[in-house]
Amino acid sequence: MADHASNTDPGFGQRGGGLETSFLHSLPNILIPIKVDKNNQLSGYFALENQDLPASGQKYINEITGTTAKASLAGLTVHFAPIQPMLQENYTRSLIMLAESIDSCAQSGHSQSTHLWAKRIAEHLQLTDDEVRCISLAGKLHDIGKSVVSKEILTKPGPLSLNEWEIIKQHPGYSAALMEPSPGLKVLQPLVRWHHEYYQGGGYPDGLSGLDIPLGARILAVADAFSTMTTGRAYRSPIPAETALDELVRCKGTQFDPGLVDVMISYISTHN
Repeated sequence: MADHASNTDPGFGQRGGGLETSFLHSLPNILIPIKVDKNNQLSGYFALENQDLPASGQKYINEITGTTAKASLAGLTVHFAPIQPMLQENYTRSLIMLAESIDSCAQSGHSQSTHLWAKRIAEHLQLTDDEVRCISLAGKLHDIGKSVVSKEILTKPGPLSLNEWEIIKQHPGYSAALMEPSPGLKVLQPLVRWHHEYYQGGGYPDGLSGLDIPLGARILAVADAFSTMTTGRAYRSPIPAETALDELVRCKGTQFDPGLVDVMISYISTHN
């Protein structure tokens, strides 16, 4: 990617080279690293402005990814939302990098595990190739919204306070917001936004229930929960798959789609 990109539409497209300090102050509220080399040097950023993202989000992305927006972005390319079609694949790769950074921060392989279980459930349901691909990618990206949440909260070794829990409950919406610049990711937004909705209602962030929750989001809910239990968290050790399945069954019909819990049990029983 070139170090110096030409300007295109005002406020969008590409802008590169030595950026003025006054321009830095007017940058959108989130800068997402495009690529970090072996020396931890950046080749550029994707920049987006979204009022659904917290004002402190940039600080937390920097902490989690280990990169910093310097006082000057001279020599870097900054691509503005909405992302142009030719850059959509690069943007998706950047979001996958965010997911991997979150996993590394939490010392888990949660996003990769969720992606695999979501893919297996979708394939077991004999969904189309496109549906499997979308659900699988949503599994990788479902928690990217945690990149704008404090690292202290993500890695807290004990239970969260009520205030911290309210912050964590915003992450599905943040995940969807981070996908907004790319038209190619719009089909994934409902899946990641609603993967913590409960089948019987009472989930978050929007309190959907039953079939009002898209199938892909209901699949992610099962895959995410199973992965969380079997990969562990900072405050909880991983549990055996059999115990995790028992927990899915306990919450069958309340938190999880009962048919999808049965699919999960069927898949594991036929692949052990």
